[in-house]
Amino acid sequence: MSGRDDLDKMTPAEIADWAARDWAAAREAHKDDPLPEFSRVKRDDHPHWNVTSYEFHTRPGERVLVGKGEEPQVEGTLGGVRRARGQDELVVDLAGEVWACTRADGTDWAPKDNGRVRVETLTVAVLARRVDGPPDPQEWTLQTNMEGQP
Repeated sequence: MSGRDDLDKMTPAEIADWAARDWAAAREAHKDDPLPEFSRVKRDDHPHWNVTSYEFHTRPGERVLVGKGEEPQVEGTLGGVRRARGQDELVVDLAGEVWACTRADGTDWAPKDNGRVRVETLTVAVLARRVDGPPDPQEWTLQTNMEGQP
């Protein structure tokens, strides 16, 4: 699947270095490709499933799709959840700029040990503000690689 026959001969550090280079090359090769749209079936739930919630990934390094209103979604990288005054924040790196996101519904992220949070919708509305910058909060939606919970 990897296209390499010598993975068994490589150390874990060599495999990690190769994977990082391979991923960076693939991202560069496809940087102008449009992001995939979710099908109506996945967006509106499959007709014979009774999906009651989703598991939102919050672990550092996970990818996230960021929706900024009418603009096309862009891809960011999660930096994990951190405690803040009043409500905890999910850190998102978006093109080198670090943002702190609180849930718009006022709920804490409070991830479980596996780094996931139970949410009711496929996208989560958040209030995002720059970590190092003026306090100009923006309304976004975030979407990770979630699993439906029937």
